[in-house]
Amino acid sequence: MVTLGEAFTPVDGIVYSATDVKLKIGTDVIASLGTLHLTESSCIWSCEERNSSISIPWPRVGVQAVAPGEGIYVMLDINLVWPGFYQGRPENNGNAHPEDEPDEDDEGHESDASEAAMTEMWFQPSSTRIVDEIFSAMRECQTLNPGSDVSEDENYMEAEEDDLQEVGEMRNLQLDDEEKFADAEE
Repeated sequence: MVTLGEAFTPVDGIVYSATDVKLKIGTDVIASLGTLHLTESSCIWSCEERNSSISIPWPRVGVQAVAPGEGIYVMLDINLVWPGFYQGRPENNGNAHPEDEPDEDDEGHESDASEAAMTEMWFQPSSTRIVDEIFSAMRECQTLNPGSDVSEDENYMEAEEDDLQEVGEMRNLQLDDEEKFADAEE
């Protein structure tokens, strides 16, 4: 479960920490800088200035990648709402297409509210030199957490190295569940 609460610094299992990290959720950039703590069990962004933090267990991170000019991209498998920081998007973070006609053919893909929700986030360190260090630590932390809600699904798979080479500008994309992208246009 993603935990929202008062700012804190973890004491156990810290793999990597970075100060002066901006957090962007969806299209909203949190005005205050925070500290990013990557622990063996969670990804934590804590903001002393606003006395708030978010702790995301690694099984909730479906995708992570280095996004040039944006920092570290992370996709969560929930529709996050963080009062005072981010209100979420009832239409699955802007991925709904209200301009589509209701009877428009969607090439056999159903578009109903029961599809898995998701939230896109970016961790943007003040120094771009540490982006690769953060990403490497994230990968290490995720390998420490192989068991997740996703692994119980029959269709669970890990991306093969060949699949990772065709991602364009994003490097080292990790796909934990092929169903998340089943309706993506080719």
